[in-house]
Amino acid sequence: AQVEAQSFDSGAGPCIAAMTIFISMLLAVALAAVAHGVAAVGSEPSRWRGFGQGSGCGKEAVTAKAREETQGHQVASVDACKAMCEGLSSGTCTGVEYSATKSSCILLIEQVKYTRLAPGKECWSMASDVVSHSTEVFIMMPLDAISPDGSITDPVGLPKMLDAMKWAGVDGFMVDVWWGVTEKSPKVYNFSAYRTVFELARDRNWKVQAVASFHQCGGNVGDTCNILLPDFVYEAQGIWYTDADGEEDKEYISLFADEVLVGDRTPLQMYDDWMAAFASEFSDDLGSLVTEVMVGMGPGGELRYPSYRLSHWTYCGIGEFQCHDQHALESLNTTATAAGRPDWALPPNEAGGYSNFPHDTEFFTTGFQTAYGEFFLDWYSGALKDHGHRVLGKAKAIFQDRTQISGKVAGIHWWYDSKSHAAEATAGYYNTNSRNAYAEIAAVFKDSGAHMDFTCLEMDDSDQLAATCHSDPQGLVMQVLDATSPLGFPIGAENAIQRFDEAAYQQMASYRDQLHDFTYLRLTELLTSRENLRNFRAFASVMHGGTYAEDEEVHAEVAEDAPQTQDGNEKAAEQSVQRQPAEVASKDGTMKAALRGTACV
Repeated sequence: AQVEAQSFDSGAGPCIAAMTIFISMLLAVALAAVAHGVAAVGSEPSRWRGFGQGSGCGKEAVTAKAREETQGHQVASVDACKAMCEGLSSGTCTGVEYSATKSSCILLIEQVKYTRLAPGKECWSMASDVVSHSTEVFIMMPLDAISPDGSITDPVGLPKMLDAMKWAGVDGFMVDVWWGVTEKSPKVYNFSAYRTVFELARDRNWKVQAVASFHQCGGNVGDTCNILLPDFVYEAQGIWYTDADGEEDKEYISLFADEVLVGDRTPLQMYDDWMAAFASEFSDDLGSLVTEVMVGMGPGGELRYPSYRLSHWTYCGIGEFQCHDQHALESLNTTATAAGRPDWALPPNEAGGYSNFPHDTEFFTTGFQTAYGEFFLDWYSGALKDHGHRVLGKAKAIFQDRTQISGKVAGIHWWYDSKSHAAEATAGYYNTNSRNAYAEIAAVFKDSGAHMDFTCLEMDDSDQLAATCHSDPQGLVMQVLDATSPLGFPIGAENAIQRFDEAAYQQMASYRDQLHDFTYLRLTELLTSRENLRNFRAFASVMHGGTYAEDEEVHAEVAEDAPQTQDGNEKAAEQSVQRQPAEVASKDGTMKAALRGTACV
């Protein structure tokens, strides 16, 4: 047997030869063990975690510096590949990637953290001393579960769908608690409908993730409701995000107006009052029934600017900076003057429009790297982080030691694989010029004792017009997980697009060991159709610590007893188990998102 020792420097001289001979000897022992059908001498039984057919091991594991690849012979099966790995000394091999089409075996040095779609391959991770990680699974409630008038939209159908989710094995649900529903008059709060909904969770021995939704429902692709902000806020002037054309966005109050009086209170005081009222209403349930309060901090409930407004934007445009309102310009002028550069007191005027590509603009071609570009992006992203500090600080003071708080960060994957990271930049994520946007944002959450929630976990690098739009959702998710890991705080996650296919479930499950919880978007009748429900139950089993082999056993065991919420939906179920496309073609040939704006939001 021969081994290609790709991880050694070519100038290492005699050390290379010695190490290559050593590894070749170990590999020979493993091959001999396979030939005789016995375990290698001195090896202990190992537990393998498989990621399913068509799964390749992640980029961080399968690299020139992180593998030893067998050459000069063919490996007949994945079992033989795994036996070769087990035959090496402890710690030398931690996993394998087997190609059935090439009969080749890659022995991995680095622990497998992520997987990718790879037809004809299988990725396996070996762990002899690690207890399987269990990640809690939540289901995201329909956006219109509560109507604008404060009543349950479907009091008969909703409990039936929740019963189906109970059968599937979820741990609870996430629900938006809309500001526009619960505070129709200043400081007059009505949470009665939500108390009824929370009781549905208690009846099933579930947990609740309550979202303090200080944003509008409606305006994002996939929104099924139209719930505006309270009238006493919506009718106010001069407090909204504004683009370069002077157009306002009323989905969420501008962060630059956090300290501006609206009536007799500032927006920050309004958020504080609302959270205090919620905590008082559900005082006995915090930490037991309501185990998490996710604090909305921007459009879509996310900590970001409304840079890709659907009324103006098409995928995969870079979006626009949202800092042309009076208060934003005052902040920029103050910061520029303090820096001794009053000539930098205006936003860039060559940054393009909502649907432009980076190379269409001067700013995202070269301007972002100039001294002014660095100054502006630092100020713009810094203002967003300061807003997060302020709002999460209020939440921490109210909920600390009572229940967990969290916030959501958008997964803007288009143009991620480009130098300027333009789409991220317009949303407030400064992820270029050697800056790590997600490490900086994670630090904000950490300081406030908040967990961070992220999306895109169902996507792989073949989705989302990767080449045209320089999309890299897997690379983005990896950066976020790597940024949060050193801080030692849990991270929650979601899918961005509702999909029911095996590839999506495998992609989401591949991140299981790095997650505290996973919330599936979203509870619909289509999800509760028999075939989709069986597949979802198997996915939940894997997230709870099962393996893909056990997944298949679960699927077989529940083949006939899956409940249905409505008769006659089998045809829809048959259609839905196919891969759900990330985009659909519009009449003019452009690509738009099938759900929630193609963004991982």
